[in-house]
Amino acid sequence: MKKILIFLSFFLFFNASFFIPILDQQNIEVDISRLEDENISIKWAVAYERYDFIMIEISHDNQIEKYELPGSTGEIELCCYPDYVKVTVSVFITKIENYTGPDCNADECKTYVEEEFINQKTLPIIPPPTTTSTTTSTTTTTTTTTTTTLPPPAVEEIDYLNIEITNRLITSIPLFEDIDFNDQEKNSIGVIISTGIIILFYLVLLIQEWFNKVLSTTNIPRFRGKKSIKSSRKIVKLLKIVFVLLVTAFLIGFVEEGADLILDLENLAIFIASIFGLLAVTLLYEGTEGFIESKVFKQKVQFKWAPQAIFFAGISTLAFIYFEMPIGFIFGFFASAYISSKRNTAKLSPKFYSTIFLSLGGFGFFYLTSQPFIKESSVLLAISALSYLMCLEGVLFKSLPGGGNELFESLNDSRGIFKIFPLISFILGTWLFIRILIISPDSNFANMQQELLSMGTFSFTIALALIGYFLTVLILGLLIKLVRKR
Repeated sequence: MKKILIFLSFFLFFNASFFIPILDQQNIEVDISRLEDENISIKWAVAYERYDFIMIEISHDNQIEKYELPGSTGEIELCCYPDYVKVTVSVFITKIENYTGPDCNADECKTYVEEEFINQKTLPIIPPPTTTSTTTSTTTTTTTTTTTTLPPPAVEEIDYLNIEITNRLITSIPLFEDIDFNDQEKNSIGVIISTGIIILFYLVLLIQEWFNKVLSTTNIPRFRGKKSIKSSRKIVKLLKIVFVLLVTAFLIGFVEEGADLILDLENLAIFIASIFGLLAVTLLYEGTEGFIESKVFKQKVQFKWAPQAIFFAGISTLAFIYFEMPIGFIFGFFASAYISSKRNTAKLSPKFYSTIFLSLGGFGFFYLTSQPFIKESSVLLAISALSYLMCLEGVLFKSLPGGGNELFESLNDSRGIFKIFPLISFILGTWLFIRILIISPDSNFANMQQELLSMGTFSFTIALALIGYFLTVLILGLLIKLVRKR
């Protein structure tokens, strides 16, 4: 981004370069010859495919005439030039070159350089007539000569309201005539509705992360309290962790990624991809935070059950099946890392490292989708794609207020100047989310919009389902928080 801004700003303040004409007899051909009396003929041919303009300069009798030639090749006849004549054909070409001057503060700067390439030819004066005494028989011949005369020399006038502007930022701004308001496809209400539905979709993901936060920090009556897996025997602990992982991955694949209950290779690949994506998000975020809390701050970190999350995830899955919803969600994880002890404010919150690791991990999985050995395997490609999608969405929705609110918690857990680092990590994750999943031509946003447009009026059903889902989650979360206060 820095390079792009510096490059654009340089175009605003580029300096024109002074140049010395370069003799080029290979690409510029000039021929001058005398006709009858004082008439001369000038021929030219320029081999350059791209140029700004071509000028011809005629020097004679201590005078200089300049004309702009109409094309790269041609022939003209002029009158009257009895004396010594020098003809110069100049070709002006503007190039973009690297600039390394003292005012260049970027890794790479560009400047416009105008170069002039010339070729010259001369013609001697007409020798004076020789007088001799002879007796001859003379035949008079009348010769008709067609002469093409160039227009008078062009006088360059500067129009200060019509100077050439090449700045890329300014020239890229669309003008009124650039926008076709008669384009019914872009004017259609379907585009507006589909965009609104996608925004609503992300709002649902945001409030779902908030609901996950409520579930992980609240004990609901009629549910047993969070029972520590750490207190169980190792084999039992391992079995519970595997159970949590498999069930969560199954629901993610079935409800959110469109798998079905048919046992085939495609559904198996989606299930495996969901496991890897879940592991990636959990290890990169909660694993990083738990490791730092345990090893650096000597805090007691436990793996805790969230039985209420199991209940609500089951309800969500049954609703998805019963109402045949095209888009489904589940309520997060069945278990999570829990820091049981309290500590003083850290210099730099461990949540900063969690966000950084999750952002970089998401970009790493995204980069893997470009590698040949990944692209050759549909399973590996699905794993990489789903993993970076879950990582980038996790960074944003875990951080935002109204979601996981991890950004404010990270800011409150950091001191002094170090509070800027959680903001940097949040900006990085948000930029990756927008750059990859929103504004790219083949982004998740664009694909979702095309799918919604192809559904026609059924998209209204999706919108109503999302609104109902949003309100349900919001009401349930508020009720749980109310019960917690009592």
